[in-house]
Amino acid sequence: MEKFKILGLVGSPRREANTYLLVKTALEEAATVPGAEVEIYEMAGKKINHCIGCHKCAKTLRCVFKDDLMEYMEKYLAADGIIWGSPVYHMGLPSLMKAAIDRLPNMMEPFYLRKGTDKPRYSKVCGVITVGAHRNGGQELTLSQMINSCLLMNNIVISGMTLAGAYIGVAGHSGQMPDFLAKDNVLQDDWAILGAKTTGKRVAEMTKIVAEGKAVLKSNGELPQEYIYREGPEKWTPE
Repeated sequence: MEKFKILGLVGSPRREANTYLLVKTALEEAATVPGAEVEIYEMAGKKINHCIGCHKCAKTLRCVFKDDLMEYMEKYLAADGIIWGSPVYHMGLPSLMKAAIDRLPNMMEPFYLRKGTDKPRYSKVCGVITVGAHRNGGQELTLSQMINSCLLMNNIVISGMTLAGAYIGVAGHSGQMPDFLAKDNVLQDDWAILGAKTTGKRVAEMTKIVAEGKAVLKSNGELPQEYIYREGPEKWTPE
């Protein structure tokens, strides 16, 4: 049986708050699938600068900023499946998470362009989760941003339980009064909890299917190289 890693990426600037709790719920369910190894990574407290479009990484294969992007990138590259979690900030992603999503491909693609190849077909299985202040507070726009990033990175996006409203991802809310800023209000959103559980389970199940399938095709010599090579940052040096 192939082992596979499911990473929970939490883009909230607040530690262990509502988004974290939903991603943690999803990972707990993912861990019930045989072969799954889970890990959670919070961006809270990290320093990740926004891309300034200087294009120096295209020459040096290194970003001009010395921050926590490489740590985030290493976690991303090591994962077979990813459960993305983001709060809604102004009808979209918070700036910290958006900065990471913007800079990741900008750091990776020059390496493969120099080799004359496309970036790998990572086929990481992804599920997306978000939490807004109210039931209809920009969750679908935020989910769409995460989904688009997953697709641009040659990954596979799955949904949770349709009957729980998780048809493109989990849209939780923390708008219970009087204190909608409480860090655990989302635990009162039963539909979000159900959506997180089904999303976590389906991400793990599909990741297992992909991992097992790739292993068989690789052993038979039938898997194209784009699905095999996964160079990490330590190999991104000028040729």
